[in-house]
Amino acid sequence: MSRAFNNWKVVLLSLIGATTFWFFNALNKNYDARISYPIEFVFPRDSVVVMKPLASTIAIDVSSGGWNLLRKITVNTTPVRVELENPTEIGFYTRSSLQPIVSDQLSELKINYLVTDTVFIDIEEKKKKQVQLIVDSLSIDLAENHRIVSPVIIDPDTITLIGPKSFIDTIGSTYTLGIPTRGISSNYNRDVEVRLEGGKLTSSSPLEVSVQFNVDKFERQSIEVPVEVQNVPADSSIMVEKEVVQVFYTIRTSQKEDYSAKDFAITTDLFLMDEADSTVMAILVYHPEEIIEIDVIPEFLKVIPNPKNNEVQ
Repeated sequence: MSRAFNNWKVVLLSLIGATTFWFFNALNKNYDARISYPIEFVFPRDSVVVMKPLASTIAIDVSSGGWNLLRKITVNTTPVRVELENPTEIGFYTRSSLQPIVSDQLSELKINYLVTDTVFIDIEEKKKKQVQLIVDSLSIDLAENHRIVSPVIIDPDTITLIGPKSFIDTIGSTYTLGIPTRGISSNYNRDVEVRLEGGKLTSSSPLEVSVQFNVDKFERQSIEVPVEVQNVPADSSIMVEKEVVQVFYTIRTSQKEDYSAKDFAITTDLFLMDEADSTVMAILVYHPEEIIEIDVIPEFLKVIPNPKNNEVQ
């Protein structure tokens, strides 16, 4: 058993030795190879926005000794540096314009040709703009039957937007802040992130603002209100068919018991009767300031002969 193990050990060592000899011998030869080599574009980044990621590597066909080639692609991988003096004015680098830069910086290798044909560059000027923040209250997602009952307060209400010039130039003097919360049913007081359509290429200062507003629940109510008739003929020959109308309105749930018919006034004027259909309009003269969405039913009252007047005759 020990003799067999020793034989295998000798074979293994011989194999390793032969492989090592072959490997080092191979590295002494010259090779043609296509390699992917890192590239770096150098420019002042604080004043610009990179719209699309820049190329990080280029493909190069090279000739070199094995040792030099191995060292270049495994140990010494300093990127090819391309200086962009006017980054916002350059749209691309062609093979012919990159070739001398690559050859100069990789002088240890023989550059046969660049496999990469064109490297595209999309960089814009960075711009800042101060805008007034607003909130579209109609776009706020409230719980059913709930409404905003106070002004919407934004603090701070003026921010600075930062991003590529092409985007910032599309923004006016105001910017609408979105409220992400859904189904709001109580008073709102939260920090809201300023989200820009430009995504990660844009930002704001500050990144968040405080938004406050009050919310209350509303209900639909109705009440019967007597109609005060104006300009009744001296002989009382005509009258309105209905002397009471129904007033429908919306009000805060907490205030729905606060009002009675005395808080409303409905009038009509017989001098204004429409001869075509013998109707007059029921006019709401006054109502509590807190109620909204008021409907008077019926809106037009039928004018009819006074039955009592006929009985007297």
